[in-house]
Amino acid sequence: MRVSEFGGEQALIRLIAEKYGAHPDSSLVKPIGDDAAVILVGGDAIIVTCDMLIENTHFRRDIIEAYEIGWKSVAVNISDIAAMGGTPTYTLISIGIDDQEVALIDESYRGIRDAASQFGSKLIGGDTCFSDSRLIFSVFQLGTAEPERVLYRSGARSGDVVMVTGTLGDSRVGLELLLKHGLTEARMRNEEAVKAHLRPVPRVNEGRLLAKLGIHAAMDLSDGLASDLPKLCEAGGVGAVVYLDSIPVGDSTRKLASEFGHDPARFAVEGGEDYELLFTVAPDGVEPVKSALMDNGLTPATEIGVITDDGKTLLVSSDGSTEPLFVGWRHFPGDLMDA
Repeated sequence: MRVSEFGGEQALIRLIAEKYGAHPDSSLVKPIGDDAAVILVGGDAIIVTCDMLIENTHFRRDIIEAYEIGWKSVAVNISDIAAMGGTPTYTLISIGIDDQEVALIDESYRGIRDAASQFGSKLIGGDTCFSDSRLIFSVFQLGTAEPERVLYRSGARSGDVVMVTGTLGDSRVGLELLLKHGLTEARMRNEEAVKAHLRPVPRVNEGRLLAKLGIHAAMDLSDGLASDLPKLCEAGGVGAVVYLDSIPVGDSTRKLASEFGHDPARFAVEGGEDYELLFTVAPDGVEPVKSALMDNGLTPATEIGVITDDGKTLLVSSDGSTEPLFVGWRHFPGDLMDA
C-alpha cells in the first residue's frame, strides 16, 4: 500500500508515532505530534524541531533566489519554535547538493545566517552531502521556554475563541504571481505578496507574548487554515466552526485573488505557507490578547471562529450555510482530512 492509499502524511505520522515513537517520561514532555518536541533539561524546556525544503516540492529555482532559499529554510523551522511560545537558540542545517556554483551555496548561507540572527538563533553546524537530482535544505532547530509556558496544539477547550495573527492568503497570492509571471515580473506587480511567499516572518515575539497570556492551544499555519485547524482540533479532541466572513484578508490579496478568479476568503482559507499563528483562547481573554499585541507593537490577531465539542471542523458562509472545512496544502495525494 502506497502512502497516498494509506491516508497521506497525517496517517503516516500516526503510524510512526504509535509504532516507533517514544512515549512521554520525566524528561520527554512532548514527543511526536505537535509543531515540535519538548524535552526538559535542567529545569528548562528545550524545544526541538526539524523541517526540510526540497527543490521542485517546496521551491523552484527559476522563481526563487538562493538567498531566499536559505532564509525560508530557517524561517519555517523557527516558526515551529514560535508556535510553541519559545525563543530560538541554535540552528543546524544539512544540505544535499550537486556540483553547484559556490556562489549559490554562499548566497544560500547568507540567507540562513540572516534569518537565524534576526530571530535570535545561531548557526552551529550541520552536514553536506552529494545529491544528484535536487537541492535539499534540511534544518534542525532548537529553542527554549519556561516549561509552564510552552504552547501545545492539544489545549483547545469547547467554547474557546479561534484566532489568527496577521492576514491570510498573502503567501498564496505571491506564489500565484510567481507561477504566472516569473520572479522579475511578479515582483514588479506586487513585491509584498512575493516577499510573503519567499521570505516568511515567523511570529516569535507574538508566540512568547501569547504564552505569557495563558492562551489554551497554538500552532503555526504552514499548510493552510483548512489543513491545520483540523490538526489542532484532532490533538485536543474537539471541533471548530470558522466563519468565512471573519477571515482576515489584506486589501492587496483580496484584489489579486479576485483577479485570479477566486473568492478571496476561500482562497485565504485553503492557501498555505502563511506562517501566522493559529490559537485558541477563552472568550474573556480575547480583548486582553488583542490589546497586549497592539500595546507591544506586534502583529494583530483576529477572531475567526469558536471551538466546539462535536469533533467536526466546519466552515460557515455569509448566508449561514455550513460545509466541512476543505483541505489546503497536501504533501501526498491521499492527504485528506476528515471533517
